[in-house]
Formats: sequence, structure tokens, C-alpha cells
Amino acid sequence: MSLLQNVIILITGFLLSQVLIARNTHFRLIAFLMRHGGTGVRSMLTMVLLISYTLSIFLSNTIVVLALLPVIHRLTGFITDTVSKKEISTMFYLALTFGATTGGLASLTGNPLNAFAVGLLEFYRIENRETVNFFSWLMVGLPASLAIIAAGREIILRTARNCSDKALFSPESPDAPRLPHRALLFFAINMAFITLLSGTQFFLTPPPLLYALSWIDLSFICYGTLFALFSFLYPAIQGTDAGIRKNAAFLMFFIAVFPLLLVSRVSMEIERHMRIPLSPLYLFIEKILQKLFNTLWTSLFHEPAGSIESVNRRAILSINTIILDIPYFGLLLVTVFGSLLYLVFNAGDNPTTPQSDGYLVSGVKNLLFRVLEPLETPLLFIPALNLSAVFSSELLSNTAIVVILSPLMTAASAHTGLSPLVLLLSLTTASSAAYMTPLASPANTLAFGGFERVSLKTVMTAGLFMNLIAGGIISAVFLGMSFVL
Repeated sequence: MSLLQNVIILITGFLLSQVLIARNTHFRLIAFLMRHGGTGVRSMLTMVLLISYTLSIFLSNTIVVLALLPVIHRLTGFITDTVSKKEISTMFYLALTFGATTGGLASLTGNPLNAFAVGLLEFYRIENRETVNFFSWLMVGLPASLAIIAAGREIILRTARNCSDKALFSPESPDAPRLPHRALLFFAINMAFITLLSGTQFFLTPPPLLYALSWIDLSFICYGTLFALFSFLYPAIQGTDAGIRKNAAFLMFFIAVFPLLLVSRVSMEIERHMRIPLSPLYLFIEKILQKLFNTLWTSLFHEPAGSIESVNRRAILSINTIILDIPYFGLLLVTVFGSLLYLVFNAGDNPTTPQSDGYLVSGVKNLLFRVLEPLETPLLFIPALNLSAVFSSELLSNTAIVVILSPLMTAASAHTGLSPLVLLLSLTTASSAAYMTPLASPANTLAFGGFERVSLKTVMTAGLFMNLIAGGIISAVFLGMSFVL
């Protein structure tokens, strides 16, 4: 059951990223590399590119962008030349987005769209879908992403040829940062374990052992459960039973009241972004929650509870800060957009047919085959499909591109002789490889909003070359994969 395994990997990867961020691992790592790898602008651009790429292989690239933005702000604070501020910001934007976007192509956990594609494989019952897991995606995505990131570094350094590479601070400073060995070892052990289990699943495909679950599935369930318990229950300060009981009570309380917190925070975000006065509602809910929290905590532990927004420093991770930091308005927009998209897709759909044949799907299908019908051979069809997906994702959501085109992959398979699995995964990867505009992906949008001044002309020029290179490399990889299969 690869779907179960993939869900556990995604949840565990998110918790792992939160543990690393809570320990400021990203700050310490880049400070160490700056000390030992060069303090010039070009050296730092390479470091940001490679760190954002590496982290995005295993963690969601949007999380990586959010984690590295404060680090980059500290780096740019060293630069005193006000004339080059816009150019420097643009270069760091390119390094961050090129790295995060490319790393997101490499693995199942790197980009939310990858997990969505696995769900589509299940939905359409694509043949050989059980072979797609963390390990198999890494086997295909890692070589492709390494080639793309090498090209991205060359493009960034050529674009930054006017930037001075003089040292920004003295390497002899007594405040020498140390490599976060324990955090990196913890990260490496977890990723090695996940890769080992996924690889075993890919090569052996063990039979069911208990309730249609293989021993690999059971191992993933145990691993995910233990990691969650470690994150939220293990005492960060003292290993006493009281600490575990307090962490357990803290966790259970916020899980129980999550529906109320959801209503409260969504109302707050709607008021903030749409100016609809909902403060009486969310203030009343927050007051009730605080009173419940105080009553429960005092009765259990005979001590003040504190605010419901206060960090639980007794645990590795504080469940309330994770819940409160969720971008609720963004999720609301995604839900609304997804609902509208669903209605548009089903407009004109014939319920007696198993396939989706609404007006939009039929129109896009006819247009696609009108353009691609002459390209029957895989050598022409896959590059044309991938480049269309890459550039369409610059203005439309990459998820929307995959949703619109995925029903057509079965028909395209019959037309070209290619596997539907290859076509859908190639389409998904290409849709995520958009580098030109801030609208291309959530990671690009977050990064663009995190810099004060960015040259769109420079970004779009560099992104154009990256789009062409990425589209070509992805096409070559999946053409090779189609011949193997």
C-alpha cells in the first residue's frame, strides 16, 4: 500500500522540517558554510542554491523557502553597497527559487504536487502505480534535478557576473559558527530509514501480513507513530513522567479544540484580508478556549496554564504553534478555487460515461490533439507536452495544469504508445519546473514577497533559460524511462 506509506512520509517529513527549524539548524548550517566556503556574493549564491536544493529534496519546498528567507535577510545585511541592493536581492531570489523548485522535482516529498500526482494515479487506476513511492521517485528525479541544478548555478553566476565577490566580513572573526552535527545526524538517520524502507518496498514488494498490510506498511505505521510521539510528547528539558503527562495533555487539548480554532483563525484571516468584521466571533471563541485551557490545566497540574498561543517549551514541537501558523486564508482560497475548478470540470459532463468529458476537458482535449496529433512519435510528443506544461504553469496553477491534462494522458497513451504512468509523471514534473514568474508556484510567490526589490526583467530572462533547459532534461529522462518500461 504505497499510498499509505507516502502519506506517512509526507507527514513525517513535515514534522522533521519543523524540528529542524525549531532548532535553528538552517541558520547554523549556512553560517558554518559561509565561514568555511567563502564570504563573497558569488560563493553565498552557490551556498543558498545548494542548501535550498538539498533541503527541498526531502522537505516541502514551500517550507524550505519560509525557513531560508530570514537567513538570506541576514546575509544581505552584510552588503553595504546600496547601488547593488536590487541586483543582489534578485540574485538571492534566483538562488532560492531555482534551488527550492529543482529540489522539489527530485522526490515525492519535495513538492505537494508530487503527492497529488500519486493520488491521481490511484484515482485513474493507472497500471504499475504501486511502483511509485519515495525511493522510485528519487531514482528518476534525483539525476534529472542534479543536471538542472548544475545548469541553474551556471545561469545564476553568469547573471551575477557584475556582482563583486569581495569578502563581506573577516573570516578571522572569533565568533566561529559550529556545524550542527546532532541535528544533521538526526535528519540523515530519518531520511536513510525512509529511503531504505521505500527501496525494500520497490524491489521486494512483500505480501500482506496483517489486514492487507505488509511488514513494510506496518514498519511505516510504527515509524510515523513513534516520530509523532517523539515530536510532541518527549520532554525537551527533562525526561520526567510529569513532563510527558503535561505534553500529552497539551497535545490532546489542542487536537480536541482544533475545529473551534479552525473557525476562529479562518474568521480572523477573512477579516484581515477582506475587511469583513468578524472580530466578535473569533474573540468570543478565543475567550472560551482560553477559559477551557485554564480550567483543565489548573485542575490537572495545579499551576497557571498560560496563553493558548504560548509555545510549549517542554516538548520538541509545540502543537499549538503549528496549528496557529497554518496559512488558513491561503487554504481557504485553495478550497474555493478547487471547488470552482471541480464545477467547471463537471459542467457538461455525461454521468453515464466513466471518463470525464465535460465542456472544458473536451475542449482542451480537442485542442491538445489538434496540436500534438502530428507528433505521434515519443521523441516529439514528450518534449512538446513538457514544454507546454512548463510555460503554461507560469501563469496558471501547476495543480490546475495537471488536473486539466491528466484525464487526457490515457488517450495520449493510446495515440503515442507511451505508458500512461510515464506521461502523467512527466506532465507532473514538467508542471513544477516553472522558473520565470513569481506566479509559477507557491514557493516562487513566497520568495518574491520576501524580498524588497527584485528585477522582474532579470528573473524572467534567467527563468526562460531554466524553463527550456528543465523541459529538455525532463523530456530526456522520461523518454529514457519509456524505453526501459
